[in-house]
Amino acid sequence: MSSVTTTKHVHFTSTTKPLPTISSTSILLLGNPTTTKRLSASCQQVVQEDYTATTARIIVRSCLADSQLYPIISGHKCNKVTLVPSSLWADMALTVGAYIWSTLRPNAEVPGLNICDMDVPKSLIALVPQTTPGQFVEIEAEAEMEGELGVMRCNFRSVYPDGSKMQDHATCLVRYESREDWKQDWSRVGHMVKNSIRALQEKATTGGAHRMQSGLAYKVFESFVTYSDKYRGMNEVIFDGLEGTSTVEFKTSAGDLCGPYHLDNSCHLSGFLCNASDMGAEDNVYISEGWHGFKCLIPDMLTSSAQPKLTNYVLMQPRPKSVLRGDVYILQDGEVVAVWEGIAFKRLPRRVINILLPPPKKV
Repeated sequence: MSSVTTTKHVHFTSTTKPLPTISSTSILLLGNPTTTKRLSASCQQVVQEDYTATTARIIVRSCLADSQLYPIISGHKCNKVTLVPSSLWADMALTVGAYIWSTLRPNAEVPGLNICDMDVPKSLIALVPQTTPGQFVEIEAEAEMEGELGVMRCNFRSVYPDGSKMQDHATCLVRYESREDWKQDWSRVGHMVKNSIRALQEKATTGGAHRMQSGLAYKVFESFVTYSDKYRGMNEVIFDGLEGTSTVEFKTSAGDLCGPYHLDNSCHLSGFLCNASDMGAEDNVYISEGWHGFKCLIPDMLTSSAQPKLTNYVLMQPRPKSVLRGDVYILQDGEVVAVWEGIAFKRLPRRVINILLPPPKKV
């Protein structure tokens, strides 16, 4: 992996005069890390890593003011508050999971990485613009390998520049699994998914299902979530109640940190259906409750901006305690290439949201 040698511009604000451009190298070294490895824009510096033949423990730190990471957080607002999206935690987990595998199994291809049981009990509010020296986050991961399989436990937290903990924010598991097993599982349901998509398309031509273009579809979110342009990858949506399909075209370009955008884009349909089904009830909103698993056969789908159009499908189903849950299937050229398993949204009164996440006061 490359070391931290290139200068990355950061985004700061000051109440007096503009600050000079500061490199991410100078910021991250404040914590006295034991290495200078940079894995990606979301995993900027390996602070600590320890290995045995079958286990690993690693801590990786990143500054939210980094020029590639800052747009990820500044373009994601909930109730007009800038929040670090769960897709960033997922991108960090995928990056570290692949790095650990390649370190412990250098001669073996990285297997399927299943991001399981993402739980975000305390969202991280991001400062926009960032104030010097920036906000810092860490992922601490512990992995255990057994042959071609294994599991990695991840904890995500905010830290001070010296690395001391501020607050825990999220946890998840990454399971190392067989992509061939995924393919076999999806082959049993793939034809049903494609039939359901065709049925919705036919209903839309006769008026039995709604058809909505991207601009109007994202207005459904705006009562609670505001996305920057690169988050708006969902194009035409066809839906009937809690069942829907959409085309997805990523808006990223070369030089972007694509993972968080692409992860978010690929599952927007689920949140759209929840909130579209409840559009008449302005006093309520559906918020994400995480997911059971995310599996993707094509790693480039998340890391490269040059991607073909995708199609996704989901049927959200009611569960106890005002929760809607479903599996989002993502298709490329008519074949299932990724699945969000058990993605869930909980219905909450807006007055509760305003207490838990109060919008900024108007100046």
